[in-house]
Amino acid sequence: MAGFKNAILFVCLLFLFPLVNSAQDTVNQRHKVRSPRTATIMSLALPGLGQAYNHKYWKIPIIYAGFAATGYFAITNSDEYHKFKDAYNFKINNLSGEPPNDYAVKYTADQLRAQRDYYRRNMELSYIIAGFVYILNAVDATVDAHLSSFDISENLSMGLVTPSPPPITHTPFLYPSLAITYKIPQRR
Repeated sequence: MAGFKNAILFVCLLFLFPLVNSAQDTVNQRHKVRSPRTATIMSLALPGLGQAYNHKYWKIPIIYAGFAATGYFAITNSDEYHKFKDAYNFKINNLSGEPPNDYAVKYTADQLRAQRDYYRRNMELSYIIAGFVYILNAVDATVDAHLSSFDISENLSMGLVTPSPPPITHTPFLYPSLAITYKIPQRR
């Protein structure tokens, strides 16, 4: 298990220092319409691939760091769960011989059961969080692809306009109003 933890740590460090285009290059490139469906399928096939398709390379290390963290906690909690489970089974079955680990000697059966349940709950929670990271990866790629053609130029404007006075009528009430106008340039 220590080798697997070291491999996870290595992958995490590998993705923290990616050799990709700088963020400035991403900002300067032309807005290209990307397919949300393609981004979603790519992210579901291999987490981070949809972000690469959308040219959001800086998000890939974050995704893999999330997987590495949840994987680390799942493995650690699984190891502890199995140790406490073995010690608990040894204790309640009154088995003779060498105890499976030192937990069987240190703790009572109730303490072993409580710790076993605690680590099982945390292990299962780690798996659930890993599933959320996987789904969030796909959702992020889909939303990025949808927004790839969104215009963020400086031609967008918004302003307040006061309406012209209402025509004179025989009604004693005046209705004040406020209008908001905005200008969005047409696509060429």
